[in-house]
Amino acid sequence: MSLPNSSWPAPSSSSTKPASGSVSASQNDGQHNRMMMKKTTTTSEALIEATLATNPQEHLTDVRIGLGYTAIQLSSGHCGLACLLRHKLDQDTCSLLDHAGTLTGMKASHAVPLLRTPNVVTASVGLATINALAAKHLPPPPSDDPPLSDLLHLTPDDRIAMIGHIEPIIQHIKPRVTHLWVFDEAKTHMPGIIPLHRQPELLPQCTVAILSATSILNHTIDALFAMTTQAREICLMGPSTPLIPAVFQPRGVTLLAGRQITNASKLLQVVSEAGGTRRFKKITKKVNIVLTPEPKKT
Repeated sequence: MSLPNSSWPAPSSSSTKPASGSVSASQNDGQHNRMMMKKTTTTSEALIEATLATNPQEHLTDVRIGLGYTAIQLSSGHCGLACLLRHKLDQDTCSLLDHAGTLTGMKASHAVPLLRTPNVVTASVGLATINALAAKHLPPPPSDDPPLSDLLHLTPDDRIAMIGHIEPIIQHIKPRVTHLWVFDEAKTHMPGIIPLHRQPELLPQCTVAILSATSILNHTIDALFAMTTQAREICLMGPSTPLIPAVFQPRGVTLLAGRQITNASKLLQVVSEAGGTRRFKKITKKVNIVLTPEPKKT
């Protein structure tokens, strides 16, 4: 399955057959966009530039900032999600957003650049808007859901580095590999979580990296990419994942594992009622986009 032709950079069919239930993007995907975006551009800036290049005309019609996620609905009806990094909130005030009351009705093109802000609430609005705009260009969700171990071609000898504690993924992967290193800045005291200061030591050793898309929101993703250059597979996953191949393929990502929203009104309610990933199962579909990495320069 390939993404449809649209204003968004569309992948062509890949020479490598993807796992069933996934979308494939070849190494030529988004060539025009990559010419415009230098690899020295941060991932956040690349996402902003690629999204604004589609000349979005929508505006925000519904903004929900819950305790776990932010959800944005556009005038087109499309909806996008972004995690809210609650552990980074300023606990000394009840007012977490100075411009609260002004977001609904905002042009999407004005909301997208909010991703670059250090305020985690504002940044989540920016990323959720980017994801809502990206949703316009996704094909219908696949009917099946291949296991992550198949999509990443895991072997018992693999050394897996996982950024972000995602328990179902850990339970799926742990019996299949020899080494699984899990890091999570919000759960440093949880048993089995490796201290963050060991990332420069362990990430260069990993053969497979699984990165939560929350690393975009805390602006650590570029440092993580720099430490995982030897990884055979790099997966960016979670409901916050921007399903935009042209941004991530040049950065070595081989799998985008995100969500496509199938019931926007219910999702908005769930987010408003402090719901999270577990409550998204019946109102979203998993989408896996397999990327063929660009040839490394010698």
